[in-house]
Amino acid sequence: GRPIRLPNTFPTVEGTKVYPSVPGGTNWFSPTYSPQTDLFYVATREQGGIFYMGEADYKPGRRFDAGGFRSIPGEERYGAVRALKPATGEMVWEFRLFTPPWAGLLSTAGGLVFGGAAEGDVFALDAATGQSLWRFQTGGEAHANPISYLSEGKQHVAVAMGNSIFDFALEE
Repeated sequence: GRPIRLPNTFPTVEGTKVYPSVPGGTNWFSPTYSPQTDLFYVATREQGGIFYMGEADYKPGRRFDAGGFRSIPGEERYGAVRALKPATGEMVWEFRLFTPPWAGLLSTAGGLVFGGAAEGDVFALDAATGQSLWRFQTGGEAHANPISYLSEGKQHVAVAMGNSIFDFALEE
């Protein structure tokens, strides 16, 4: 197929506001689905941008931008975890994050949604309500999805934060 161009989103010399911007919306990070709640969970980046058209000479094999992008001055950017009904897209709940995330989510059979935030938190939410149940400040930014695994009969959740891997398990 071919890209579908949306009206009023083309870059201009003066600049065109676009929502979401290139780093906005939900990006490459993985969503997750829970059959227990029948909800689809996405990490989102609420962020618009201004896109500019410029002149540039095309040279094969070289980067070609022919314009630019910047954030919208004074606009609040934030992140969120959202629970959606898969059949309708209706939002059931939203958990706000301080900054837009760059990592996906993990849902568990135990009714939890785990994630990592750009401000360094690893967090657990109630999958049905979005209520914050637990968080741990790592000091590093999340750029990877949490994973879960079983070792010696104990369930673990691990996530790469900054330059470290953090592994969590419940005490017996």
